[in-house]
Amino acid sequence: MQRYLIGEVSKMVDVPVETIRFLEQKGLITPEKNRENGYRSYSVWDINRILDYQKFRQIGFSSKETVSLVSDCDLPTLLEQLDGKKQDAAYLAHYYQAKALKMKNFQSVLSHAEQLVGEYYILNRPENYSLFTRSYGTKRLELSSVKATEGGFAEMTRHYPFVEHIFRIKEDWMRQSSTQTQAQWGFTVKKYWADRLGIQLLPKMEHLRAVTALFTVIRIGAQEYFTPAVLEGAMAYMSEHRYELNGDILGIYIATVREQGCNVRYLELWIPIRALDTPALVPSTDQATRLKQIFV
Repeated sequence: MQRYLIGEVSKMVDVPVETIRFLEQKGLITPEKNRENGYRSYSVWDINRILDYQKFRQIGFSSKETVSLVSDCDLPTLLEQLDGKKQDAAYLAHYYQAKALKMKNFQSVLSHAEQLVGEYYILNRPENYSLFTRSYGTKRLELSSVKATEGGFAEMTRHYPFVEHIFRIKEDWMRQSSTQTQAQWGFTVKKYWADRLGIQLLPKMEHLRAVTALFTVIRIGAQEYFTPAVLEGAMAYMSEHRYELNGDILGIYIATVREQGCNVRYLELWIPIRALDTPALVPSTDQATRLKQIFV
């Protein structure tokens, strides 16, 4: 039977020499050692074992699991182990299908962002789960530790890109005469994505219900603070159309991009409103319907 040196085997099966030596140490392959020069040579059966190892590693088993599966595993155990990986694969297929849809949605948001600055629409703000970890309101920034979120921070950040960055200005802050800016920042995920991916609503998260809101996109400097001046256009629109504030204002970060030599941020702005007049006439246009599909 023809035999092959380790370098030849490595090239034939595209496996690093280190991996071949590891499999030898684990007893998965048993090369013959030449007593004269100390070189090891491998049989076709060794090569088959290496390929088996590669196959199971690609399925998703760890090195330790794969060595056991290839060298010492009965049929019922193998079937059981494969069933677990089948379930993992099904979840990944579901996850990447959702991710592709989310990326398509993100592209649509980006492609509309610039043209929506200064435009206003009445839409239903999407239901979401939010976790606020930073606040500013007493001339100092306050940060919550990861531990204080009781698992909320980990649950949110491990689900990027479905989780987005959010800021909030509470309704009662807007009604105060103080000029001091007060705001909160954190993370949010639309309930649509949370349900689809099984994201948990943990104690420190807030479940923000859907509300009728004035929607627009704002553009501010990359390091510009969010101040009441940013709301001037939206407030003027509300006054002209006889709407008043009816809840906390939310902003969703879209992206930071380079424009005319400067970095600027684009953000969605959602201002809950109610009509001062009865009955209220809510605009309904093809464009508003299209935006609802993109931003909700």
